[in-house]
Amino acid sequence: MKLSLIGLGVKSGDISVNAFERLKQATTVVVRTENTLSARFLKEQNINYVALDGVYLKSRNFDTLTNNIVKEVSARLKTGDVCYLVDGSVYEDRCARILAKRYKDVLIFDGASKVNQALIKCGISEDGYTAVSAYSIDKFKRYSFPIVVYDLDSALLASEWKLKLFEIVGEEQQVRLYADDNVKTIRLYELDMQQVYDYSTVLVVGELPLKDKTRFDFYDILDILAILRAPDGCPWDRVQTPESIRINLVEEAYELVDAIDKRDDEKIREETGDVLMQVAFHMTFLKERGAYLPSDVTSALGEKLITRHTHIFGDDKATDAQSALQVWNKNKQIEKGYDSAFSYVDDVPKCLPALLRTEKVIKRSINRNFKIYEQGDLIARIKDMLDSCEFEGEKGAELMFLTAYLLKLNGASLEQGLSDRLKKYIESLNAVEQKMLSMGLSLSNADAKTVLEIYEQIEK
Repeated sequence: MKLSLIGLGVKSGDISVNAFERLKQATTVVVRTENTLSARFLKEQNINYVALDGVYLKSRNFDTLTNNIVKEVSARLKTGDVCYLVDGSVYEDRCARILAKRYKDVLIFDGASKVNQALIKCGISEDGYTAVSAYSIDKFKRYSFPIVVYDLDSALLASEWKLKLFEIVGEEQQVRLYADDNVKTIRLYELDMQQVYDYSTVLVVGELPLKDKTRFDFYDILDILAILRAPDGCPWDRVQTPESIRINLVEEAYELVDAIDKRDDEKIREETGDVLMQVAFHMTFLKERGAYLPSDVTSALGEKLITRHTHIFGDDKATDAQSALQVWNKNKQIEKGYDSAFSYVDDVPKCLPALLRTEKVIKRSINRNFKIYEQGDLIARIKDMLDSCEFEGEKGAELMFLTAYLLKLNGASLEQGLSDRLKKYIESLNAVEQKMLSMGLSLSNADAKTVLEIYEQIEK
């Protein structure tokens, strides 16, 4: 039994001569839908066919629809040669693509593309467009302009695509609808307000110049930076180097952390963008000096996420956050190729704040079994130093180090813990001051005992 896949094109008569001859020889002709201009050809030529429009009505979603259509065609193949006809091009139909993979020696007679016809009618000739069936909205993640959405046959689908495209171009973007050989220009927010949607409806979204956009993706940011750093670009941006703005990344990261601590979503959005801008700058520097492309950076990150999560993408097991972190650290050490405990510990960035670097160094040395202090010994040493009341210079530094070691040995988070405690202290200071003002006192003229008593009351 022979299967033929035939594209009917866009209008009646678009079908090729060879495809027409094949129709005459088939035992069964199955057409995806008879409600298109191109399918009228079958009635005009008195060709008997089976239309699958009823399958649409009994299918709950696009995946179910696809499976049902494939089953219908496959069932008829058991009794003879079958021609499966679709509007537009063969490979614009998902079912046709599945059938082409499933059966050997499939004959393919392609037809005029709905996508190409819509682009021609809209006067768009750019290369690199993205074409997607309206039913494949869940698979629409990566794109280039113009974006062409075909099979937009209902207001429900139009509503879903409207919301999807809001994220990319904004609700005021002008878009074009092509249907039955006519083009209509509307605003994107009007997409689901039209009178007619059918199998011929195609949505075309063109690209705007950068200065006219209201929505931007990461590649837009890279394009903007390229313009700013061009010879006729911004004088400040042109002269920046990795060294000149490296501290900006630290500052922006701290501002983001501050916004997170404040749970200020608006500020988090802004500061996340500022951090992303610094990332884009350094990607641009790498590209300009021919070291790496932006895709090399994202590829390295993607590879790292996969190779270090071997409990997800490999054979390792992790049942909780701690065991997952152990898998990550094991894979990291393998990846980095640390040949000694020293190289592992020494790899902690030296530009970190002293407390945070101390925390990481102690943690790594303990992980490599370089545990020089036991808890009892640490407590005794710290007690001796406190009893001696020697806190200046090296003695004070040693006391801080031993205390940090003791806390880390017991699993404490030094940087975060101290930051949280400092926040609490500042809040208490404000509360003490307000309390004293209400008592007619101030910190400048109150005795230490009174201040301590108020502080302890507030701390409770």
